[in-house]
Amino acid sequence: MASQPAPQDSQGRAQKKRQGFFSPDLVELVFQPFRVGFWTGTAGVLAGVGGGIARDVNPVISGTTTGLQWAALGTTFWFSRTLAMRAWGSPEKMKSSDRVIVSTIAGTATGAVSGLLRGPTKILPAMFIWGLLGAGGQMLVHRHEANQLKPQKESGPGFWSRLNPLKKLTDEEYMDMMREKKLKLDVDISLIDDRIAELRALEHKAREAENVAGPEKN
Repeated sequence: MASQPAPQDSQGRAQKKRQGFFSPDLVELVFQPFRVGFWTGTAGVLAGVGGGIARDVNPVISGTTTGLQWAALGTTFWFSRTLAMRAWGSPEKMKSSDRVIVSTIAGTATGAVSGLLRGPTKILPAMFIWGLLGAGGQMLVHRHEANQLKPQKESGPGFWSRLNPLKKLTDEEYMDMMREKKLKLDVDISLIDDRIAELRALEHKAREAENVAGPEKN
């Protein structure tokens, strides 16, 4: 009689199937940088084709060259950043300053690759520039995240809102406005009634004067 597989073995195989064929470390260290490199390379192809057309050179060669360079730079940056973060410690426990340092290191490594692609004399300036770009980009990300976490404060009307003659009213403001308009309308109606009464009184006096003047003439 065939032996039944142990429940632990079946659970282990099911867990491996759920995890996928590749380990999470391999996905993080290899596939994710190449994914970033693919998107940066795609942007580089588009930029290279546009630049080739603008400079009146072969757009295919320009797009291919720029795409390969941007793909290499994007892959290098993300791979270096991932290695630095793993060497630094747990990403969840890293401070904002630690992330800035990690991005600076990744930017410096990317600058070295960029300098190698352009010539040995360009390595140090490229490392310096790309390091600043990495640090500045990470600071902008931190600032954006901080703004997202802040509670939305009710601010006053903006410049264009003040120029707009239309204003959104609440129910209470609308009722107050209608009451004010009704009060003005009642006042206008009262003034019209008074004026009509004055005109009728003048008409009545004029008729009495005609009646009195008629017999005297006779």
